[in-house]
Amino acid sequence: MKNRRPNPPAPKKSIPFIYRSFLNFWMVVVLPATILALVISKLYYNNTINLAPLQESYTWLHFGVLQVFLSFFTYLWVYRIKSKRYKS
Repeated sequence: MKNRRPNPPAPKKSIPFIYRSFLNFWMVVVLPATILALVISKLYYNNTINLAPLQESYTWLHFGVLQVFLSFFTYLWVYRIKSKRYKS
C-alpha cells in the first residue's frame, strides 16, 4: 500500500485592507476623493488655494452632501460587490 500523506490545507488568502470593513474603505477611498473634490471645486481659485471659503457654512454643507452621496454609491457599486468576492 502507498503511504499517502494528506495534503496540507491551502493557505487562506487574507482580505485586502480596504475591503475588511466599510470604515476602512471609506477612509481610503471616499474621504480623500471628497477632500480633493472640495479643494478643486471650492478652494482653488486663480491658481492658488484660498482658505477663505472654509469660513462659509455652504462649503461644509457641500462637503457633507458630497460625503453622503459618494459613500452611498460607492457602497452599492464598489464595496458590496468586491467585499462579497473576497469574503467568499
